[in-house]
Amino acid sequence: MAKGDKPKKPKAPALRALSAPEPAKERPAAPRPAPAVSLATKLGTSAGIILAMVLAVLVNVLVTRHYTRWDLTSAGTFTLSPATLSTLRGLGEPVTVNVVLSADDPLRISVAQLLESYGAETTHLTIRLVDPDRDVAEFLALRERYELVPGRTEDGRIVTDASIIVSQGNRRHFLTSNDLVKIEDADDMTARPRVEQALTSAIRAVTQGQAARICFSSGHGEPTLDRSGPEGLGALGDRLAKNNYEAVDVPPFKESQNAEPWKGCRVLVVPGPTERVPAEDADAMRRFIEGGGSALLTVGPQPNEAQDGYLDLGLDGVLALAAVEPGKDFVFEVDPRYRATQGLGETFTPVPRPHPITDGLLRAAEQDASLAVVLTVASSLRVRPDAKVAPAPLLLTSDASFGMAKFLEWAKNPSEPKVSDGDTKGPLTIGVAVEHPKVAADAAHGARLVVVSSSSAVFGANWQNAELRGTALFVESAIAWLAAEPPNLDIPNKPVFTAGLRLTDDDLAAVFRYVVVVMPMAAALMGLAVALRRRGTERKKPAKAAEG
Repeated sequence: MAKGDKPKKPKAPALRALSAPEPAKERPAAPRPAPAVSLATKLGTSAGIILAMVLAVLVNVLVTRHYTRWDLTSAGTFTLSPATLSTLRGLGEPVTVNVVLSADDPLRISVAQLLESYGAETTHLTIRLVDPDRDVAEFLALRERYELVPGRTEDGRIVTDASIIVSQGNRRHFLTSNDLVKIEDADDMTARPRVEQALTSAIRAVTQGQAARICFSSGHGEPTLDRSGPEGLGALGDRLAKNNYEAVDVPPFKESQNAEPWKGCRVLVVPGPTERVPAEDADAMRRFIEGGGSALLTVGPQPNEAQDGYLDLGLDGVLALAAVEPGKDFVFEVDPRYRATQGLGETFTPVPRPHPITDGLLRAAEQDASLAVVLTVASSLRVRPDAKVAPAPLLLTSDASFGMAKFLEWAKNPSEPKVSDGDTKGPLTIGVAVEHPKVAADAAHGARLVVVSSSSAVFGANWQNAELRGTALFVESAIAWLAAEPPNLDIPNKPVFTAGLRLTDDDLAAVFRYVVVVMPMAAALMGLAVALRRRGTERKKPAKAAEG
């Protein structure tokens, strides 16, 4: 440094940031090796998994072997009675139950649920639910096999004359909707479910015994069951088979030499003989009825060979048990309301009187005014003066009708029929029903008889012509009343319920959409509208404050 120069001050070091010094970066630690799993731990884990699987399998096996359903209905609708449980657990051979009900049918759900309980009690029950509207191929197969007669309801559903078919081998039992529900009070719309009684009775019928036998007399000019024309009995025989009866022709004594030809028959039917019935045959009929049997007699006026009077059919002793005797006349209906448009009044519609036989017909006629009993060629019935029981009238003609006494003379030169002296004036009795006291204390009922004074009541045309279905319904009801079995007292009745509300699957789906979709969506849209309204209101308030 030169002389005289001032020494220079050292420069101050630059100021560093006041922040703390950065720490030195640490190296990531090396991964530690996983601890070794002992063999005992591995074996314990594997054993736990295996035990869990075994436990799951055992639980499923236990649940399968001890299947339990809980009936939460207040009336115990789906709880099986001890009699039904005994019947199901006693099945030794397979039984098939075919349910032919539309998915929209109100009975479908109840039947399906009850059959679930049936199937849980036995492995010998095969259940098939067939929807005729959707399972077309299966329905056509059942229709072909069991000769079902289909139809359509007002809402378009397919229905058949049999809702359930219970079968075992060649035995079959048909159930209709009327068998499944009993209307207690039509005005109050109350009904009593009878599904269990009907199903259990059907299973017993196909496994334990034969169908009730309906026996038809033959050999006296009567039509036979193998005759399928409009005046034969073939159509009636087919219908009886669908109603779970066995229809058979019984030959006369001269052919069978059987003194008791009606033994084992539930009902004796005399379907309009045109020849005199021999005394031995008439006596056998009378003994059958006096022993507690039931009978349906359709006997119309038959001219004798000389055409100068009526044939004595030899059935006075049998008809006496019904407390009636046939009049020697020929009925003409004059009132145009009950007289057929064709003919001279020999074809007419008698008026049904209240009786268990006619109750169903009267109720059906309220819905369909065209439903009526139609008879052709009839005579009047008179109450015998020595009658021990009072017959109940079933069918009556109008006040304007009359029974022509000299019909055979009039028939030689027919004209418009008019009342003359000696004729029987209306109203005339055409059908009656009688029930005798029981012959045994344990009998279901006493001897029952139904007499209709026209052979046309059982003609096949009644089941082949839709315009005559009222007559068919009357005859079927009469046979059902005559063949009535004692009720199944071991299967208790279910409580009555109100049947006023009917919900189909489509109705339930509509309710589901309304509750789950429509109502929440409506609430959401309303909430959105309220939110937008509030937002618009809040924006307007600051603007007004600024103006002020």
